[in-house]
Amino acid sequence: MNNSRIKKSHKWLLIVVSLAIITAGGVFMFSMLGKSQEERRNREYEVSLVNALKNSYEGIEEIKITEPYYSEKPGSWSCDIEIKFSDNQMITYGINHRLTYKENHDGLMKGNTDEEINQQWLKLKKHIGKTESTVLVQYSNDETGEQ
Repeated sequence: MNNSRIKKSHKWLLIVVSLAIITAGGVFMFSMLGKSQEERRNREYEVSLVNALKNSYEGIEEIKITEPYYSEKPGSWSCDIEIKFSDNQMITYGINHRLTYKENHDGLMKGNTDEEINQQWLKLKKHIGKTESTVLVQYSNDETGEQ
């Protein structure tokens, strides 16, 4: 009789442990699914942004995208970008983007003074035009590609 009681308690322990493992696995899979959806969304916005920047500025050689951020409401996406131009000028700033944009001249310049910020805008405005050549892109997940 004592042996039967031990078997019953082992059975319940096995059931509880199995349920815990299944639940943990489900939570893990759900979080991975959410992460892959986020990465797909970011890549879609990043590709669109690079195309819009190429339609906005001439002489772009490289674009590095970091710190992507998406909010459900109002459905905005933003990131930080670093652009290297063919004249070796580099500029780093924050930018908002929508998938419908064909060009994108928006941005939030980084600087300690108004003069530094204005200098960044002047540097960027000197490059207004269109880049026809292929651009090297470092995406926010550290993958690189060409567009």
